Amino acid sequence: MAKTTIDTWNPEFLKLSPIFESIQEVALPLTQLEQWPTLEQFSSEFTKRNIQSHNNIQIKPVEQGDTPEKFDDQYESRIYLKGELQTRLKNWHDFFNASAWLQFPKIKSALNALHFENSINREAGTNRSPLENAIALFDECGAVIVVDNKKYLDLIQNHEWKELFWNNKKEFTQHIQCYVFGHAMHEKALTPYLGMTTHTIILTRDSNFFQKSHQEQLQDIDQTIASIWLEKKIEKTKDLQPFPLLGVPRWWNEQQDETFYNNKDYFRPLRNKKLA
Repeated sequence: MAKTTIDTWNPEFLKLSPIFESIQEVALPLTQLEQWPTLEQFSSEFTKRNIQSHNNIQIKPVEQGDTPEKFDDQYESRIYLKGELQTRLKNWHDFFNASAWLQFPKIKSALNALHFENSINREAGTNRSPLENAIALFDECGAVIVVDNKKYLDLIQNHEWKELFWNNKKEFTQHIQCYVFGHAMHEKALTPYLGMTTHTIILTRDSNFFQKSHQEQLQDIDQTIASIWLEKKIEKTKDLQPFPLLGVPRWWNEQQDETFYNNKDYFRPLRNKKLA
């Protein structure tokens, strides 16, 4: 959990980028504060929303502890067993992690349960499993993409980025939406840079999905993605679809003209996996 930004409180951060739209509703009460939220203020939001772990223990932000000596005191274990979410104050990374819990409690609790289940069964001295690596990647850098037809699904899966973002920019938000989940991606969005790539799960919905309110969309995503993880439909990092986040129309603060999408270092084509 290394820091990637200078931790200066900015209550106007939601205005910086549309990337924050997925957590706007839960973060808004905290942006009314002139200073960083306290543990008590975080806890109040968790209590209001009745945020619980997968085994129905109330989650409460707590002060970060010392280096754990016992398994039960490790980060994921404390969440699962005690409902204690270690939260560093005056820290954007942990602020956005708490925001993810508030907006996507089912996904976060599912990931925590899988982390706990895998770590408790891991033999001493062994590395994390492929599933654990996928969980960690999605937790930090994940997003959910919803599309309403196969055309856009194929463009994403085939890395046809210019066709997706530029040639279809007028229709983009009518048929496809990206909902950022990973708290590290929200942290990076404070000072965005070309290279920001999220690792996504793609959902196909009919066009009625986009007629729902934003909160109804997020609730649908929370329930569906949690089930996908708990059913272990994602088993490894390669099951997550890479997605150049700043290609989304309006999501890059600088000019998004046609030449922008010619940057193959960022909008990378699909690798040919076939042997020559």
